[in-house]
Amino acid sequence: MTRFVKDKREEQTSVSFLDVIACAFCAIVILVLILPIGQQTLTDAKQTPNSPAGRLLFLIDATESQITSIQAQIEATQELVADIESESASISEATDQISMAITHADSQISDLEAQRLALAQTRTILETKRPQGPETEQVETELAGIPVDSEYIAFVIDTSGSMQSIWPSVSKEIERFWLLYPKLKGFQIMNDNGNYLYKRNKGRWITDSPSARKRALARMQFWLGFSNSSPVEGIDQAVDDLYQEGIKMAIVVVGDDYQGQSFQSFLDEVDRKVKARSVNEGDLRIHAIGFWNHMTARPEYFGSLMRELTNRYNGAFVALNPSNQSSPYGDIPNPLDLLGL
Repeated sequence: MTRFVKDKREEQTSVSFLDVIACAFCAIVILVLILPIGQQTLTDAKQTPNSPAGRLLFLIDATESQITSIQAQIEATQELVADIESESASISEATDQISMAITHADSQISDLEAQRLALAQTRTILETKRPQGPETEQVETELAGIPVDSEYIAFVIDTSGSMQSIWPSVSKEIERFWLLYPKLKGFQIMNDNGNYLYKRNKGRWITDSPSARKRALARMQFWLGFSNSSPVEGIDQAVDDLYQEGIKMAIVVVGDDYQGQSFQSFLDEVDRKVKARSVNEGDLRIHAIGFWNHMTARPEYFGSLMRELTNRYNGAFVALNPSNQSSPYGDIPNPLDLLGL
């Protein structure tokens, strides 16, 4: 009887211990359930969990949120940079196009200004009162308005394709002009680029004589030389190579067109060369013979330029029309015809 009571007491003690364990487990479960895991990140310092696990989870959530925000900012910045680069490329392309347009416009303006100047000078030529015949009184140094007091003469001849198309007429008119100087001490012939007809006589005068003239004119019939239809190089070469202090020298420019871009630069270059060679005043005259034919691109340019050039250097400009077409120079009489040459 006593043993039975003892066992029952031990059984009751065991049951109470299990109850305590169960209650403790339930308490742990309840703590886990009520712990704020996965909830909205706490921003207020008073709401920050005090337990190490809670603070760790809080920091993880805050860090992830910052990472997400920074990634969004990076993407926005990359998009902005891409937009700026695209706009910069467009602006650069537009700037290049505008620069090209400005350059083209400047070129057109320069061409139009040159045309305007040429037309204005041509108009002046056409409106100038022309002589009806030779003057009744002429000084000994002039024939039909052409000064012929020079002792040496250098022909600067355009040998371009348009001149080659009328070459027989060119040779004839050069011979007729040459007859105005029956007594010369020397002559020379070169093209508008400064290339000599006689290369072996480059830089020195050829002694004048009827036979020397005849040989030169015959050699000219087969003369082909590169030409840019701008006689400034030939004039510079003649002044540089042939002028000597104390001589009376004449340069005769023969052509039908001027392909240069500026009258002023042409005239300035001739003036510079004459000044550099210390040419005495009155020692140099520049004459010009202008032709007109169906292949001439801008005969008015040549006429206007030669009119100004010969006026500066006390020479004469003779306008010819060998192809019997309407000339832009107007109905100007040929002084050579007035002499019966």
